[in-house]
Amino acid sequence: MEEMKNDRMERLRLFLRNNGFYIALVVCLVVIGGAILLLALDREPEAEAERKEDADQIVIVGQSEDERLPGIFHAPTVKPVAAATPVPTAIPLPTPAPTAVPEPTAKPASAPSKAAPPVQGEIVFGFAVDKLLYSVTLDQWTTHPAVDIKADAGTQVKCVFAGTVERVYQDDALGYTVVVQHANDRTTVYGNLGENVRVKVGDRLNAGDVVGTVGTSAISECALPAHLHFAVLVDGKAKDPAKYVRLG
Repeated sequence: MEEMKNDRMERLRLFLRNNGFYIALVVCLVVIGGAILLLALDREPEAEAERKEDADQIVIVGQSEDERLPGIFHAPTVKPVAAATPVPTAIPLPTPAPTAVPEPTAKPASAPSKAAPPVQGEIVFGFAVDKLLYSVTLDQWTTHPAVDIKADAGTQVKCVFAGTVERVYQDDALGYTVVVQHANDRTTVYGNLGENVRVKVGDRLNAGDVVGTVGTSAISECALPAHLHFAVLVDGKAKDPAKYVRLG
């Protein structure tokens, strides 16, 4: 009997040694569960009291004598907002097209007026610098940087522009000659004059003043009838007198 008892004790010790951890774990779980259960039992009266208090409050609200109370929870009526009347946009009026104004017609520039001729008469030997003219006196073809104006001997010869007498001399070919200097680098030459020349060097003349008379003193033109040898120079170059003086 003793041996059986010892054997049981030995087995118990081995069991406890091998399974003691699990046994302890089970015991702990049991203890924790019991504690939780006790706490729940203790909390139950308090929870019941709270639920009762809440129920009382709900009953009080429900027993309100204000019959309009349910209306408090109705959604407020929203008044319609009047839509803003659109302001009409001003439509711009079309800009009238500008009236076409005709440009003023430019007046043609009037040609400068020509001066009065030194004498009135027919041209008996014309102006020629780019071509040759036949000279009866010289019996050859030659240039002629002037015009020969037919007029009776003794006819007054007049200055065509205002100016100053530059030279008065007797030329071997043109006879008695007067040279007058004018503005704009123009010069006039009066040849084949008579002996009675009326001006001297330095005299200031106006257009129309008499410089002398028609003669026959030009040896190089003696085969022609009485006439005035008349020349116009600009910057020292011979120009056609007809461009500056009214010639017949």
